Amino acid sequence: MPISAPEAGDLQAVAMLQPQVQQGGAASVSLLFVLTLLVGMFPSAGLASSPAEGDRLNRIVVTREDIRGMNVRTIVDLLNRIPGVSAGESVVRIRGSSVVRVLLDGRPINDPLSSHQGIKWNLVPFNSIKEIVIYKGEGSVVYGENTSGGVISITTEKTEGSHGKVEAAAGNLDSSELNLDYRRNAGPFGVGVSMSVEKSEGYRVNGDKDSKRMGLKLGYMKSKDYNLDLFIDYGREERGTPGLPEFPTPEARSENRMFGVLLNGRAGQLQSRSYFTRFNKEHANPEIDLETWLSSWRAGQTLDSSLSMKRLGLFNLGAMAEVAGVKGNRVRSRQEEKYGLYVTKGLSCQSVPLTLSLGLRGNFYSDFPTVINPEIKVGFKQDTYRIMASVSTTNNTPTFIQRYYESSTMRINPDLGMEKSVNYSLSVFLGLQERFEGTMTLFFGRTADRITYVRLDDGTGSYENFGEVIRKGVDLSLKWKALEFIEIKSSYTYLAAEDTATGNWLPYMPRHKVKLDVRCRLPQRLTIGLYARYASRQFSRSDNSESVPAYLVTDLRAKYHFREDVQLFADIENLFNNSYFYGDGYPAPPRTWLLGLGYVF
Repeated sequence: MPISAPEAGDLQAVAMLQPQVQQGGAASVSLLFVLTLLVGMFPSAGLASSPAEGDRLNRIVVTREDIRGMNVRTIVDLLNRIPGVSAGESVVRIRGSSVVRVLLDGRPINDPLSSHQGIKWNLVPFNSIKEIVIYKGEGSVVYGENTSGGVISITTEKTEGSHGKVEAAAGNLDSSELNLDYRRNAGPFGVGVSMSVEKSEGYRVNGDKDSKRMGLKLGYMKSKDYNLDLFIDYGREERGTPGLPEFPTPEARSENRMFGVLLNGRAGQLQSRSYFTRFNKEHANPEIDLETWLSSWRAGQTLDSSLSMKRLGLFNLGAMAEVAGVKGNRVRSRQEEKYGLYVTKGLSCQSVPLTLSLGLRGNFYSDFPTVINPEIKVGFKQDTYRIMASVSTTNNTPTFIQRYYESSTMRINPDLGMEKSVNYSLSVFLGLQERFEGTMTLFFGRTADRITYVRLDDGTGSYENFGEVIRKGVDLSLKWKALEFIEIKSSYTYLAAEDTATGNWLPYMPRHKVKLDVRCRLPQRLTIGLYARYASRQFSRSDNSESVPAYLVTDLRAKYHFREDVQLFADIENLFNNSYFYGDGYPAPPRTWLLGLGYVF
């Protein structure tokens, strides 16, 4: 697992109490009082303010240098290397939960037209990524709602210097890719351009895809603490929808379009983000005379800053406001508002290597009750090991689609409420010299009023708040530098995910997952990587009536540098051409290969 040195290990954890936070209830008020009292007491007990320390020990940070060493070419491939994380074409799961908030330079890229918190990965300019920060099971205080699975924050590089990269590749299934990234600056001003084109005929009837993305970045940097960046992104994807094997849809087609504008500014301690995004989706199936279109937009503003309060030390503060709307030929037009306020405080002990991080957030909605979410983290570190414990709460709000989408099989439920989650984790990190690192994380999560699709006897259905879900398990990861040119990374995740109301196992969640990543850097600028992943049997239906067998898949990647600026790469996925299925019952692709050339200028 590639991690920058100070953040090594998946140090996330469990605190010893479980605050039962209800919407504006007395428990939240009581906890707020306790947190305020702790903050007032700690400085006089020999602790110093350190607002970043607790968060710094409690996150996975993947830098640009880490990405280069991983020998991956897409954001999905990268995330699948992280223990406890699994990503697909439009989804990401952290410890079994798909409710993960994903941000690109501070702007959310979760698809509001998706019923499963889908992600628009094709908006991410992979070759321009500067840093990725992954929070597992937390992040609700700073990043807000829909974070019961965690948060993934992606930051792209500044428009500094003058350099670029172009990649072209082709492979079987009539696949082709073209990627271009270029940045240039003149004095305090900078410009960056990125684009990508991807085509494939697919491995199933009507499984073709044609995707395009373009991005523009304009920057102004007076100094490190005074800068302004404007981002403009556009993406379009046309594809066939083949359907499940037992219910094929050989004529169904879909088209998605995305447009976003983001203005980031910093003035001293104040960080501002203003964003607007629009998502459009069209779907047609002539076989059943079905044609639908959906359009959603959201506009938001966030402000983050630090405030020194003399004896109480430094506090981090933030506020946000967002307006969102949706319309379509089968969706009732709606517009909603939400607001958020948060405060965090970090403390470190001067006599013992102990850190404490406290946070509290209030979420305010036009269509839902107010919610108060606290977060507590405690850390202890020595030279060779670290221990971190945390507890956090969050709320997940239902999507427009879950509440207002109406079709021949879907009924609306405008009264659908939010989920409420609490997560605990306890982590131990061990590092021996530079050759060995190991992490063990115990985690437990409970989600009440779960949003579940309920099918009725007449064949229709709707989303309901039904039951309680528990996710618990352990993450284990090892990193071993066997030789100077060989590095081995492995991980194991045990996940027990159960609906307590029915006793059924949650679908798409295998109990055992194993990952093995072996990388060999040979002389003469050749890098070869072998990546294997195993998933045990998993259910494909919520009533546990159908399941998908266990599978083992191996990928091979190679990269050779002719010169420092020219490289040849080859990717072979599903090296042994195994037949297997994804958790939702869709067949996975056979062996696929891609051969390409990259040039840095």
